[in-house]
Formats: sequence, structure tokens, C-alpha cells
Amino acid sequence: MAQELQVLQDYYDLSLLLLKRVQQFPRNIRHGLGRSIEFRTEHLLALLLRAKFSARPEKFAVLKEFNLELEILRFQIRQAVDLKAIPHQSHFALIEKMQKIGQQVGGWMNSVSEDHRK
Repeated sequence: MAQELQVLQDYYDLSLLLLKRVQQFPRNIRHGLGRSIEFRTEHLLALLLRAKFSARPEKFAVLKEFNLELEILRFQIRQAVDLKAIPHQSHFALIEKMQKIGQQVGGWMNSVSEDHRK
């Protein structure tokens, strides 16, 4: 359970950074890509919370969906960097945090799948 709480806290910290960054996007990017990033950020938080409160058999599927959505978000952030809406230094920090979260979710998925095999 401690790992679940840590991943929630780490994701919450990442989401705050992302939302602050999106507020700084140029107007023409903020209303398209920025809104999509905001939506996906909220959706990812909802998936983590759903996984936390789901029954064991459902957790793995929810966490798998989280990983897919996180990968899409990673590409959206890359687009924002290429459009110069996010500075390269911020990009590296965001990606580093996303990798840490991905590892935590991967560990959570392994523990759920091991429990499911027993």
C-alpha cells in the first residue's frame, strides 16, 4: 500500500508541474495541445485512484491503461517541446518524473499479477 501512496504523491507532483507549464503555453498552443495535456493529466490521476480502490482482478487492467495514457502524455510533452512551448530543461525534469512513476506502476502491476497467480 505504501508504494501506491507514493506513486499517487509523485503523480500529483508531476501533474502540478504540468498544469503550471500549460498555463505558460502560447495561446495558440494552449487551447489545443494544452487542453489535451490537461485532460490527459486529470484522466491519469483518475486511473490511479481507480486502481487504488479497485478489486484485485481489475487493478491490472486499470494500471495497463494508465501506462498507455502515460506514454501518450509523454509524446504530447515531446510535441510541446518541439513547438517550443516547454523548455528543454523542463522537458528532462518532466520525463525523469514520468519514468519514475512508470517504474512504480510497473512494480504495482507485477505485485498485482503475482497476487493474481497465487
